[in-house]
Amino acid sequence: MRVRTKLTLAIVVAAIVAIGGVSPAFAAPLPPPAPSITDTSYATADAFLAQYGADSATRARLMTTLESGGAWDSLSSENVPVSVVKSSRADGAYTISTYVDGSISVVRIGNAATVVPGGVTPMGVSQCSVSGAAHTNCYISMWVGVVAMNFTASYNSSTNKVSNIYGAGWAVGGACSVSLQYLGIPAPNIGRMDIVAQMCVIGFSDTFFLQLKVTSGTPVVSWSS
Repeated sequence: MRVRTKLTLAIVVAAIVAIGGVSPAFAAPLPPPAPSITDTSYATADAFLAQYGADSATRARLMTTLESGGAWDSLSSENVPVSVVKSSRADGAYTISTYVDGSISVVRIGNAATVVPGGVTPMGVSQCSVSGAAHTNCYISMWVGVVAMNFTASYNSSTNKVSNIYGAGWAVGGACSVSLQYLGIPAPNIGRMDIVAQMCVIGFSDTFFLQLKVTSGTPVVSWSS
């Protein structure tokens, strides 16, 4: 399991001084720095975890991890989940993964609605249309509670080529600002977006990516921070 610690001692000390405005003589008794996630994003993340089956003890532990500057396993698709549940719903094909630390990721790829030759391409809630090997305007998204990212892309399951990527969206809990750094096709079979988030309470920035890769006709979604 990969663990990433985002806070250095220097950053923690700087944050304590900035928040408390105290002299070094009184630094030791101070409580830890304020959480790097807001009350709103805390509630959103907690509701997300509860919705997908995490119990209260697990949710509390995961929030403590975030508040101390740690990262959840679900923040990277490189981490291997302990369970994976796949399902098809009206708005897409869902993959729900649970990790060793109890964190959860939800990936959605827009459902394929077959195009009738000579007919109108359906968009509706399916957010993806299929004509032969061509998959058009497919909604790609991931959500782990504190981070959500999405874009729309087209791909061909015969040639494995990705095209027409657009409509990047995101939400990052605890970020004062988020900017889109990249949205494009870095390789013929890959569509990708990168964002940079400037976190509010503790002064650091982090980069997140969401990627669609088509190999042997199969679309695979990956992400990381």
